Amino acid sequence: MPLLAIIEKELRMFFRYPLRVFSAVLVGIVFLLQFVFFGQAVLGGRYSQLLASSTGIGDYPTYALVGYVLWWLSVSPMEAYVWGIRRELQRGTFETNIAAPVRIIELLLGLALSWLLMDSVLMMVVFAFGVLIFNISLTFSILLKSLPVLLLSFLAFLGFGFVFAGLVMMLKHIGPLAQIFEFAMLFFSGVFFPLKVMPKAVIEFSNILPLTHSVNAIRAIFIGKTYAEITPSVEWLLLLVIVYWLIGYALFKWAEGITRVMGYGGY
Repeated sequence: MPLLAIIEKELRMFFRYPLRVFSAVLVGIVFLLQFVFFGQAVLGGRYSQLLASSTGIGDYPTYALVGYVLWWLSVSPMEAYVWGIRRELQRGTFETNIAAPVRIIELLLGLALSWLLMDSVLMMVVFAFGVLIFNISLTFSILLKSLPVLLLSFLAFLGFGFVFAGLVMMLKHIGPLAQIFEFAMLFFSGVFFPLKVMPKAVIEFSNILPLTHSVNAIRAIFIGKTYAEITPSVEWLLLLVIVYWLIGYALFKWAEGITRVMGYGGY
């Protein structure tokens, strides 16, 4: 299958260079440590009663670790579309890939899924490091209960990232714009601080971001809440999966039509 071939190619290219993998893990760990220690300095310690009353999780390392790992995974498909296609344009191989007997949507989904798999492996290492270094309480039951929410979150992240697929084909280089959006999600999704302290307009806006509901659901599972208690977050994720896939596909087809007239060109 073309999709599996694309995923295999991307995985081979990434894991072929161990130093690249090591540096990616190291960057993930460094970012995590600086965010956690900065948060603890602001809160005056590891545990915050104010954080507990706002979110149900008073232990800041647990709060930050869940948000950070999910944020990294949420931007992975976006990175795949933006930088993966840019790489093919720079190499001059994008047009030949388009001419190959494989649908362009399969090519893009192959890129997104492979990058999501790669980042999942990296974040598993970072997550394990965070659990060990901060002595976070974690059980097999929590991991098992988190899996369905994670899978639903991945579908939402893929659909959300697909919105950028058409733009990068048409505009070629939207990396800076994508990076601004990625880091804005840290602010708007409550990754490192509770949204309840934000203005109402920000809270309302955060609802259209899949990461917001993914983070809320997984954190709730970590403190022992049942699926019934996280139903609102799951319902939001289901809605956003449909909405973003429809918007992303429509935007992609529109951009593809324009690009076929203008020419795919190079970078």
